[in-house]
Amino acid sequence: MRRRLPTILLAAIIAAGATAVTAQNCGCGEGLCCSRWGYCGTGDDYCGTGCQQGPCNAPPALNNVSVADIVTPEFFNGILDVAEESCEGKNFYTRSAFLEAVGPYPQFGRIGTVEDSNREIAAFFAHVTHETGRKLLCFFLLMIEFTLEDLILCMHAVRRV
Repeated sequence: MRRRLPTILLAAIIAAGATAVTAQNCGCGEGLCCSRWGYCGTGDDYCGTGCQQGPCNAPPALNNVSVADIVTPEFFNGILDVAEESCEGKNFYTRSAFLEAVGPYPQFGRIGTVEDSNREIAAFFAHVTHETGRKLLCFFLLMIEFTLEDLILCMHAVRRV
């Protein structure tokens, strides 16, 4: 029996340690999450999006809202129609390009209630139109007209202010 005791004790230690090791990744202790960046901790920064292991938060459930059903051609074109006629990029942005850009972000406009989805999408377009002013969706095209040299000169001027 004395010969078996060290073997049994070693097996018990290995079994107990295996449970703790399987609960760890990145060297995290039990009850901690391993973030997408490989750091241990608790809360959304560690247990939220990209959590590798531990008591990770489940991603929010998506509703059945179709962004394409909310951003109808009439809705999208109604926003573009408000843009000034002098806007060179007025027809640069299209509804189909917007929907394609949204594709890699399946949670956009699809979390919470239908009202939440409507508000999120409306807030997105309100933000874009606010940031571009009366040139609705034209600003970004105007930025393309600058050369790299122009942008560098602009950056130096801003640093001096």
